Amino acid sequence: MERRQLEYFLAVVDHGGFTAAAAALHVAQPSLSHSIKVLERELGAELFHRLPRSVQLTSAGAALIDSARRALRELEIGRAAVRDVTGLMAGRLDLVTLPTLALDPLAEVIGRFRARHPQVRVRLKQWEFGEGVHAAVRSGEAELGLADAMPHPADDLESALVGEQELVVALPPGSALPPEGRMTVEDLLTRDVVTGFEGTLVRDLLRAEAGRRGVELNVVVEVGHRESALHLVVAGAGCAVLPQPLASLAELKGAVLCSMEPPLNRRINVFQRPGRLSPAAQEFQRMLLHQDR
Repeated sequence: MERRQLEYFLAVVDHGGFTAAAAALHVAQPSLSHSIKVLERELGAELFHRLPRSVQLTSAGAALIDSARRALRELEIGRAAVRDVTGLMAGRLDLVTLPTLALDPLAEVIGRFRARHPQVRVRLKQWEFGEGVHAAVRSGEAELGLADAMPHPADDLESALVGEQELVVALPPGSALPPEGRMTVEDLLTRDVVTGFEGTLVRDLLRAEAGRRGVELNVVVEVGHRESALHLVVAGAGCAVLPQPLASLAELKGAVLCSMEPPLNRRINVFQRPGRLSPAAQEFQRMLLHQDR
């Protein structure tokens, strides 16, 4: 089993077909198809159902995906380790994050990292739910993932605390601030709320607080991307509980911000699979954890 075969296999998976995969890899489709057939012969199983206009993974193909990603990741770590010994920081750094964390803290750290290591190409993927971040790290699709701290840490992932972000209430432009500029949970639960779907951090926090008080959370708009909430607040659709960095953008557009009473904070962790990280990932993690400024 060769690296190129695994790369071709994953390209077909990621791009949904042989033609798109060949175009993405800049190789001839017959060469790609032949390489996949050789791999199938070596494994003794078909990896794809070839349909007239598409391909579908077989059960054998589905079973190979995670192992293929991990194998390529380990090869990349090995190559990076050799480059590191010779003093060359190059290659690629794969990250995955929740969308709101791409704004802060990742943007600033990526900027500093790129200034120090301009030869390293950074690829950043985003998932709306923490489970997607964890899955991308587990599969080897990304080396490091940023998400909210897990209530019950997973045994198969290592994590470290990056920091905390305050959650604040963003009110439509022209709204009056509550007394002393802080809003109680009880007050919030009487208002029209714009929030994410079930399973997102803020939605689950507010639902839990409402449940403890025996009331219903009055969700008037559900959004798939939390960045959309700030635009809806500015348009007057309702109020939203947002991380401070995102809420600050809403304030620039006229939204009125106030803190919660008692304060609400989110804890942010960086996740990785057990074992050695590539030199680029090690350096990035060190910078992310504020070990050098």
